[in-house]
Order: sequence, then structure tokens, then C-alpha cells
Amino acid sequence: METAFYLLRSAALVTVGIVAANVVLESDALRKLSPLVRPLCRASNLPREGAISLFAAFLDPMAGKSVLAGFYQEGKVGERQTIVTLVMSTFPTVVGESLFRAHAPVALVLLGPVVGGIYVALNLLAAFLQSIGALIYARFRFPRQACIEDEQLVAETAERTRQERLKTALKKSTRTLLKVVPFMVVAFLIVDLLFTFELMEQIGIVFTPALRVLDLPGVVITAIVAELAHFSAGYAIVSSLLTKGVVTAEQAIITLLVGSLMTISVTYLKYSLPLYTSLFGKLGVKFTVIMYLISMVTRFFVILLVLVVL
Repeated sequence: METAFYLLRSAALVTVGIVAANVVLESDALRKLSPLVRPLCRASNLPREGAISLFAAFLDPMAGKSVLAGFYQEGKVGERQTIVTLVMSTFPTVVGESLFRAHAPVALVLLGPVVGGIYVALNLLAAFLQSIGALIYARFRFPRQACIEDEQLVAETAERTRQERLKTALKKSTRTLLKVVPFMVVAFLIVDLLFTFELMEQIGIVFTPALRVLDLPGVVITAIVAELAHFSAGYAIVSSLLTKGVVTAEQAIITLLVGSLMTISVTYLKYSLPLYTSLFGKLGVKFTVIMYLISMVTRFFVILLVLVVL
């Protein structure tokens, strides 16, 4: 009964959080950030086309990549400029497309405001470091460019009514919830059964030596593996381990970060590689490898930071 109540409460709060996040992101909130984007464009020394692609990524990450691919195929941006623009678009992509639409609401509900908030902040930090690193590189390695004019920053899409935006937000929320909630429920039930039949302790014994380096109990391997299936499953298992006192807040955060390393690897292989190859041709493989390595190095740095600070 206690598990069922917890699941119902969590599912309700996750639903509210995801719907609210999508409603905000489908509004004009991001478009109104354009005055903040223009100084970034001027500081980046990107060519006009690269700056347009970067701004498009703030409004729609997929649109930004598609626009950039078009400019690249036309020869208006070079290989290095394309890579730098892709890396610079990491932060807006993480903010608008993945983190705030699904990850943040689920993390804050399941992990609590402290652990969930710290984990979300660390994800933002990792993305920000990638973007700011690319900006600094472009600033010192690319020749100065004239910034694009304000009217060139305006998206060439038709204005949508409030009802259309709400409808789009609800559609995106529904798609996300259909993926998140089932994984979350199954993960909770599996962990509950493992504890009931005292199997969790046996799992922990097997993996304890390998995870001892990070001062993690062996049982967290279940969360790391679950995160490969879906992030919500990983969050749910970590939440259960936190509730039962098996892991501390610090261990929960490190577990999620380690799990994200594996998730990033699978994501780049399963989704990013086909996407970049379809957009940029043979060089898409090179772009994927570079983006993957940068992501992994940044994530390792964040894990090291947590180990030192917390």
C-alpha cells in the first residue's frame, strides 16, 4: 500500500512538472531571450551563418542543427566553424530540449529538491562548460566577424496562437509521459521486490569491489543499468535507495553522474551518429566522435568536482 501511494503521488507530481515545463518552453519565453543571445553571437566570432544557426538552436535545437547543416553543405561555414557551433549549441540544447522538458521535473520530484536540484545544476554546468569552452576557442582562433542584424535573428516561422502553443506543449508532454511513467513504475516495483526477497544485498556484494573506487555500494549498479533503459528508471531506483537509506545524497549524485556516462555513450551511438551522418555526410562521423569526447571529458570533470567538493 505504501509503495502504491508513493508511486501515485510521484506520477502525479511528475505529470504536473512535465506539462508545466513544456507549456513554458512552448511560450515566447525563449524568444524573449534574444537580447541576451546577440552579445553571445558578437563575442563568438562566428560567421553570419553560424550565428544564425546558434540562435536557431536556442529556439529549436533540431532546427539549429538542420540550418547549420544547410549552410555547411552550401560551403558558407567551414568544418572547424561547424564543429565549434555544434559544441556551442550544447547548452541551449540541454536546457530547452532534454533537461527542462523531462529530466528536471522528474529529478526534482523523485530525488527531492536538494539531490534533484544539485544533479540538475551539475548537468547544466557540464553543458555550460562545453559551450563556454567552444566560445573561448572561437573568440581567439577565428577572425573577427560582423554580427548579424536584429532582423536576421527573427525566426522565419509563422506566429502561433496561444491555443496552438498549448496544444503542442500537451502533445510533447504526453509523448514524454508515455515513456517516463511506465519505466518509473516498473523500476520502483523491481527494487521493492529485490528488497523484499533480500536479493539487493547479493547484487551489492558482486559489484562492490568495482564501485569501491568511487565509494559507492555495489547495489547502485542496478540504478546505473536501469538508466541505460531510460533516465526515469535510474532516477526511480536511486530515489528508492535514498528512501531506504542505502545511499547518501552524495553517493546518489555520483551514481547518477556515472550512469549518465553510459547513457551518453549509448545516445551518441544510437541517435547522434545517424543524425550527424544524415545531416553532414561522411564528416558526420568525425563530428560525432569530437562531440562525444568533449561530452565525456566534461562529465568526468564534473564527477571529479563532486568527489572533491562534496
